[in-house]
Amino acid sequence: MPSGRTHDLITFAISPVAFVAAMMYWGRPLVALVAAAATIFAGLMFGPDLDLYSNQYKRWGPLRFIWYPYMVALSHRSRLSHGLMLSTAFRVLYFIGVTVVLSTAVLYARQRYLYGVQTTWSEEFTRVSLELGEFWRRTEKEYFWAAFAGLWFGAAVHTVSDVVWSIVKRLWQAI
Repeated sequence: MPSGRTHDLITFAISPVAFVAAMMYWGRPLVALVAAAATIFAGLMFGPDLDLYSNQYKRWGPLRFIWYPYMVALSHRSRLSHGLMLSTAFRVLYFIGVTVVLSTAVLYARQRYLYGVQTTWSEEFTRVSLELGEFWRRTEKEYFWAAFAGLWFGAAVHTVSDVVWSIVKRLWQAI
């Protein structure tokens, strides 16, 4: 598979393609910019190699602990990490789930120990879930779809480059 640096270069090279494709589809520069930015984010920090101790994993810095269960649970190049159809959706759902749990824990600790409010974990979880739902209802869906498309495109290019590199390497060794 290509090196991390090669994957990064490929990511930056394809981001204009993501912008142009999104511009052609949605016709809105800001939505197209979201798609291109999500493509870059996917390539640098949110891509398939989060299942390894990789550049993508390390770039999360002190927050990389949120990806540790993902890394331990998935084998490298599994369908849930490198699959063209499922992997991005799985990572997005995983990230949302971890974010909700961590937000709930922080709110619970803040309410209970900082403000002395008698609350329960389920009350804070409900609060976070309702706020997330309200955010979803208020936001134009085009931005979410553009972000998801960019995340998918960045991850798909990563996976395809891994496959192409493996084929070329095998052919080269056979010669």
